[in-house]
Amino acid sequence: MKTKKFQLKNGLNVILAENHRAPVVSVQMWVRTGSADEKKGEEGISHFIEHLVFKGSRKFGVGEIAARIEGAGGELNAYTSFDQTVFYVTLSKHFIDEGLVAINEMMGFPTFDETEINNEREVVIEEIKRGQDSLGRRASQLLFSTAFQKHAYGIPVIGYEKNIRSLSRKKIVQFYKDRYTPKNMFLVVAGDFDFEETKQKINKIYSEIPSTKLRKVTRKKEPKQNKGRIQVEHADFEQSVGYLSWKAPNIKHKDVPGLDVLSLILGQGDSSRLVHALRIDSAVVNSIGANAFTPKDEGLFTISFGYNKENLGEALEKITEEILRIQEEPAHLEEIKKAVLNIESEEFYSLETVDGLSRKMGSLEFYFQDLNYQNKYLQQLRSVTAADLQKLAKKYIQQKSMSLAFVTNDEVKKVHAQVKAWSDDLAKKMKALKVKTTKPKKVQHKKLTKLLSTKENPKTEKVVLPNGVTVLMRPIRDTQVISVKAAFLGGIRSEQNFPEGTVELLGRTWMSGTKQKTERDIYKEIESIASGISPIAGRNSVGLGVDCLKPFEQEARNLYLDILAHPTFPVEAIERERLVQIEQIQARNDNPAQCCIRLFMKNIFENHPYSRDMLGTLESVKQVTHKEIEKYWKQTAQKKNLTVMLCGNINQDVWLKEIQEATKHYEPGERFSIQTDLKPLMSDQRHYEYNKKEQSHAVFGFRGVRITDDERYALHLIQSILAGQGGRLFIELRDKNSLAYSVSPLRMEGVDTGYFGAYIGCSPEKVNKALAMMKEEFEKLCTEKVGEKELLRSKQYLIGRHDIDMQKTSSIGSSILYDDIYGIDYNEPFTCDQKYMAVTADEIMRLSKKILKGHSVTAVVGPQNPWE
Repeated sequence: MKTKKFQLKNGLNVILAENHRAPVVSVQMWVRTGSADEKKGEEGISHFIEHLVFKGSRKFGVGEIAARIEGAGGELNAYTSFDQTVFYVTLSKHFIDEGLVAINEMMGFPTFDETEINNEREVVIEEIKRGQDSLGRRASQLLFSTAFQKHAYGIPVIGYEKNIRSLSRKKIVQFYKDRYTPKNMFLVVAGDFDFEETKQKINKIYSEIPSTKLRKVTRKKEPKQNKGRIQVEHADFEQSVGYLSWKAPNIKHKDVPGLDVLSLILGQGDSSRLVHALRIDSAVVNSIGANAFTPKDEGLFTISFGYNKENLGEALEKITEEILRIQEEPAHLEEIKKAVLNIESEEFYSLETVDGLSRKMGSLEFYFQDLNYQNKYLQQLRSVTAADLQKLAKKYIQQKSMSLAFVTNDEVKKVHAQVKAWSDDLAKKMKALKVKTTKPKKVQHKKLTKLLSTKENPKTEKVVLPNGVTVLMRPIRDTQVISVKAAFLGGIRSEQNFPEGTVELLGRTWMSGTKQKTERDIYKEIESIASGISPIAGRNSVGLGVDCLKPFEQEARNLYLDILAHPTFPVEAIERERLVQIEQIQARNDNPAQCCIRLFMKNIFENHPYSRDMLGTLESVKQVTHKEIEKYWKQTAQKKNLTVMLCGNINQDVWLKEIQEATKHYEPGERFSIQTDLKPLMSDQRHYEYNKKEQSHAVFGFRGVRITDDERYALHLIQSILAGQGGRLFIELRDKNSLAYSVSPLRMEGVDTGYFGAYIGCSPEKVNKALAMMKEEFEKLCTEKVGEKELLRSKQYLIGRHDIDMQKTSSIGSSILYDDIYGIDYNEPFTCDQKYMAVTADEIMRLSKKILKGHSVTAVVGPQNPWE
């Protein structure tokens, strides 16, 4: 990889990272301004501007920038954080000019049209309402407002509704001029391009951006915290969330590498202390984790957990034990080694994509102005000792710097008193600790090396082993990553003779033990080799995947095949995961969008296995026993029903031999091939479900096509015509009518049938208009032939998105595997562009009439029935 940095005459810094691994390019503009740089009365303006620069420039009208990028097969988006705002385009290398011009127009020449500003106000307000319906977002905002009472990190990035309604065009333009100046921005281009040629293009295009005077910002400093803080907020969610946090240093501080290691040991990964003690050994919480948030200014070291209100006391007690243990006793060397390896390995996984490479370069430049700082960080990381971690735990985890935030459906006073008592008790116990020390030992870390890029033309091979197991292989030698997936046909389609939720519970307990290893052994081994093994429980299949790095191929293979071939589904694990599954069923109303899609699927697929809820019902999950799971497993895990996909830098000969050996005890069996008939819909249906939230959620749809139907290519294009920021639904319902923040087409293709429709989340009073406009857009597809230009945009959008998705080894493997097991040519991922390009406007209209003129199902979930 070739990386260079240079500066244009207007002060814009440019970073080019040339990498030819995939024919894709990422263009990102980083602006050194975020919500923490806003003055009083401006809160939310940075995020608002992030929206507005998409709404037209000197060369392009509303929606044209997105349409051009998507028409070139690219994706365009942006995000705002406390510290920065980032705009990015990812697209084929053949359209790099489109990406460069789009970012230049957005960053240098937005029009800020008054009408568009007013339209977008409503969109942002819908986004704010959506946040109020999110338990996680509510809890996060409460945490930051508690921990930062003077500093701007205490203010939501999205701002406040009253500000968004009152911000004038004049104020928006002035803020833009003050902060969006070349001296306060930098451009990152990463991927498959020619360095000199691209440098010349950037000089020509970006030198146009005028250099304006930068308004310097002095952020308010957070006073030193000398007393613990507690905030408890009541909210109508089924579950509760708690945050325990302590002040942490900014990202440049020498303690950051140690805090990163500490957070992994405490609460990242299934073998981490908190996860094992509170989620696996006993399901006291639904989720728990630890994180070191180290931004530009002072940050937070945080433990967060989701729980049911009756379990709060026990959860806090167990957290106390782990805090005291990390302060009292030195961490094990193996824990440190595992943490460091997992942090280092993430570079190999994340840098498989040009977006990951751009983000890495952008972060290094933004925070350190040093593209080689990662090497310094890794050296510091490798030097962390057990004694260092003990000192850091004592230094930062103190009551006086603690901020506790809880969002719960319990009584506020009761929770406040309980948390206060816990905090005081923890402080006493920490003060009384007798710290144990040991002689410092240097940790011997395994060094990961990067592979040199090699020119090759990977090919996919399919073999059937002597025992009947099918294996697909695609060796890729220019990556360290290996991705293996195994799939058995069946899934929820073969669950009909079992209680609803059986497949889900099987997936949750698959890794809970083998004949040779306990659950603790499994999770410890996985994370000690920086790998990931995950079960897949779906509607058409069940399976198991592993992602690892080449240096750990043997260890990962041995562990993976043991779990694949010899799961024991321990009774205690089934009971534990059953409780968690039941709690998730009870908490469904916390996610109204999912409730709406579930309501839609229940009725569009009435009496078919696809209508089943993956989680099951409260009654059915209680009926799932060890015997039921074993029975399902034995009827599914059969040699002829198993296909394994090997992708990446694999030793295929060893894999083939070991797969044959590992599966020798399976029954020969047959491939699951039962198809379930689906009765036709006899009329249009409307279904409503009450949910006390700010927004309503609606799905309007029809029966679709099967996964093997040739018509699927035309249906994908119909979705593409409607999708994206340049698609019809976004332009009509969001851009022009400001009905919602989120609107999109929906599509599912299954082995037996599928569906096609659209989703929107909006204010309750807007639902009827939104549904009417969805119907109007669907009707246009049936009565008006798609124009050549729009059809070409849709084709290139689909093809380009596919190429972007196929950068990762795991994505390549998944595409090949699932195409093959569902009866599609396994070379389809590499030839589908030809199929899309061959679809005509007549075929699209014909399929639109066939599907969209049929009987429909409308599902609405929210606080108000739109039909009353």
